[in-house]
Amino acid sequence: MDALKHTANRQAVWSRTASTLKAVLDRTRWTVFGLSIAGALLATIAAQSHANTRWWFAMIAAAALATGTFLTTRLMGGAHVSDWVRARAAAEALKGEAYKCAANASPYDGDQPSRVAKLNEEREKIEDAVVDLIDKEVRPPSSGSAPTGDITPDEYIERRVRGQADGFYERKADAYRRLTTFLGWIEFSLALVATIITAVIGAADKEKLGGFDYVGLAAVFTTISGAIVAHVESSRYRFLVTTYRATARRLNNELARIAQPFAAPSSEWSDFVSRCEMILAEENGGWLAKWTK
Repeated sequence: MDALKHTANRQAVWSRTASTLKAVLDRTRWTVFGLSIAGALLATIAAQSHANTRWWFAMIAAAALATGTFLTTRLMGGAHVSDWVRARAAAEALKGEAYKCAANASPYDGDQPSRVAKLNEEREKIEDAVVDLIDKEVRPPSSGSAPTGDITPDEYIERRVRGQADGFYERKADAYRRLTTFLGWIEFSLALVATIITAVIGAADKEKLGGFDYVGLAAVFTTISGAIVAHVESSRYRFLVTTYRATARRLNNELARIAQPFAAPSSEWSDFVSRCEMILAEENGGWLAKWTK
């Protein structure tokens, strides 16, 4: 079916476009994170340095912090985030329509001409909503993940439902959870060290400290700790872990309810596909709302 192949090709384009836009955001976010830490460290070194080197450390620290602010403004603004999430939403919507059509589920359970007409109508409606992003389109090096021909109920269940639940949502949730835990332990350790330093300095004999600015060091640890918290929050890692696991659980619940093989097309099959696609659409909708608010 040419309409299905074209829809799959367009889905691949928007998926690649979204991935490219997200890569820019991710690289910028990590770069800003690193510059914030570097700026704080260099500023503290400047405060402890001799007069002939203090100026250089102070200038480099100021440049690092200014560069981070510049990159945030230019490459991480609301318009850039909006472009990414809209491209991703379009890709996911096209994939959903392609799978429903390929699986012969409602509203694509009629004769061939009606299926083609309906799919073309839905594809055009989805792409019309992101027509302003056409200049940002990125052609994929290979075909996408949407089906290009009719599939059986077993293939839909394996590729679409189980593939998304276990192959994507659970795997991604595990990866984000590990990263969040790792960054959380670093933040906790730095905050603890800063607290201990502050407490010890408050009780210590200042004349025995050798002139080193331990208070400044504690401030650096506190700054880095805050930068980690801000990075985790801006990346929505915890939100992604929660929503991905919840979506995987709902999809697996649908799989557990299957009592006998499906026949396609049929009302039972269409109801099953509709519920699965609704779960995926709701996850995409919640994700879109979280990133654009």
